[in-house]
Amino acid sequence: MINLGDVVLRALEPKDVEYLYDYRNDWDVIQHLAGFSAGYSRANLEDWIKRHSNRADEVLWTIADAATDQCIGHVGLYQIDSRVRKGQFAILIGDKALWGRGLGTRVTEAVVSWAFSQLNLHKVSLHVLTNNARAIRIYEALGFRSEGILRDEQFRDGQFLDLMLMAVFEHEWWGLHVSTAVLETSKESQQL
Repeated sequence: MINLGDVVLRALEPKDVEYLYDYRNDWDVIQHLAGFSAGYSRANLEDWIKRHSNRADEVLWTIADAATDQCIGHVGLYQIDSRVRKGQFAILIGDKALWGRGLGTRVTEAVVSWAFSQLNLHKVSLHVLTNNARAIRIYEALGFRSEGILRDEQFRDGQFLDLMLMAVFEHEWWGLHVSTAVLETSKESQQL
């Protein structure tokens, strides 16, 4: 579990299905997300949790409200290859009331830092639709850089959309985030 104060990142549980069903079938939520589509049944999502919970090449978390333990989204590292030390990041914040408050940025920072410090990854990549300018700005501010465009890669709302590949390397990440990591380590040491 990763504790971010007001939210925690914990293992996916069967009780999350009802929330994930709402989020992953809400066009407002998924229209700007690469790789997500609508049309999930509750049974599909129960199966998805079971399949992904036991994969050796993935680490997934529910993003949960710390006070209520209510699922507000999910985040994960996929296609982890420890041989070449890389993985792929993806996030979904389903509770629209929390959009624009920096939660996605904080969760991304925590998971990518965890990927580099705990999994010893060298590279974390992601896919983002090129029409999702807000997400691209956030990823760039966190240190991700474009590695190319896959043209007409996804079909949404009657049109083909391009997909941007972005990545950040371990040394780039810690060059931008070392002060945060040092502060957090210092706080943890003081609490012990």
